[in-house]
Amino acid sequence: MNRVLLLLFSMTGGGLAATPAVAQQSDKAVSVASIGGYDNDGLTSPSSATSSVSPSSVPQAVTRLNGEENTAELSLGTSFAAGDFGSKSDTTILTSALGARLRLGNWGLTASLPWMRIQSRSTVFTGIDATPVLVAPNTASRRKVYSGLGDLTLGGSFTFIPKDSNVELQFSGRAKLSTASKISGLSSGENDYSLGADISVPVGKVTPFASFSYRFLGDTTTYVLRNGPAASAGASYALSNKSFLLLSYHYSLSATRLVSNSHEVFVGASTKVRGSPLRLTGYATAGLSSGAAAASGGLALSIDLQDGFGKR
Repeated sequence: MNRVLLLLFSMTGGGLAATPAVAQQSDKAVSVASIGGYDNDGLTSPSSATSSVSPSSVPQAVTRLNGEENTAELSLGTSFAAGDFGSKSDTTILTSALGARLRLGNWGLTASLPWMRIQSRSTVFTGIDATPVLVAPNTASRRKVYSGLGDLTLGGSFTFIPKDSNVELQFSGRAKLSTASKISGLSSGENDYSLGADISVPVGKVTPFASFSYRFLGDTTTYVLRNGPAASAGASYALSNKSFLLLSYHYSLSATRLVSNSHEVFVGASTKVRGSPLRLTGYATAGLSSGAAAASGGLALSIDLQDGFGKR
């Protein structure tokens, strides 16, 4: 098996391959996505501004504002991935992540904190948005188990919609702060950063998108990590004004030359839970290279705090 991790849309990170992240929409009075009678309270790119899919990045990516300038959301997701990443030894990663998103007009703020359990002979660290970063294969004689809280990721974004245009642009930045205990074996002990841009063009029920990000990974005392790009392209389809499907391709440069780059296909679905402020999202991935998991999947539940306190 190839690459690991993905949950509730586990997308982003910095390492062996991580790809996906967050796409958020906005417009002051009416969202561009509402063209054709569909308020896109759903999916765009699961991979904007980060570098892979994860339990926190997916919920952020699938939740789009329904014409609201201000919103606050919480999400909880869990994902499981397993693969050999070209190392000929199995790695399994279980990730649960708590995420938060605040939107004020065209500005957005995000935060995520993961709990991870990694069983592997290889060196794997927490990446941006709870995405695992595979640094080197088979660095131990037997599989070891590492578990605990991973590193905190903070992000900011600005969404721009040109006047009289259906095109939506989002520019974002993220910082993974080394908050995990070094003895946990989950953290590189260094901070990672990424800058990204997203473009989407809603056309009726379909919203094509493309995203690009560039990661800056902190070197460890043992490894010099590679800075590099991650990208994705795909489209979402509105089944209704509350439910969406998403199909996309993701690429990410590996953190070191000891492992391969990641290429994978992502498919997801998201729906609002009727009569509640909750949204349920699920996904699966299929690896196209040895740097990606042969298969992975996850579930996430998010809540709109404004809806939760009586706003409908």
